[in-house]
Amino acid sequence: MKLRIALLFIIAASIIISCQNSDRKKQLVKTWNVVGLQTPTPLPDSVINRVLAGSEMTFTDDGHYTATGGIGADKGTYTFEKDGQNLSTVSEAGRGTLVYVINEISDDKMILSNSGTTVTCTAKK
Repeated sequence: MKLRIALLFIIAASIIISCQNSDRKKQLVKTWNVVGLQTPTPLPDSVINRVLAGSEMTFTDDGHYTATGGIGADKGTYTFEKDGQNLSTVSEAGRGTLVYVINEISDDKMILSNSGTTVTCTAKK
């Protein structure tokens, strides 16, 4: 009996995690305007404004992403890790692999952090 209960718990937990990742992916898949940047070392407003100017990130349903604008041109693939709490990107442009903590994500806003840098995005309308 205990084995059946444990098995049912594992199945239920797997379904919940799968649904959470699916919901996060639905929220992620779109084009995002990069509207905020906080770094561990303060940067002059002029530098931040140049980085933010025209910066966009686009995530597609097939697991690919592109980045353009002041943040630099990049493209590659992405996956979710740690029950949908982390977003891992693998650059095809030689930038390597980055793992972002998803601090917040909704249909309209996303906040990611990595190594003390926080990026705030809003959904492109």
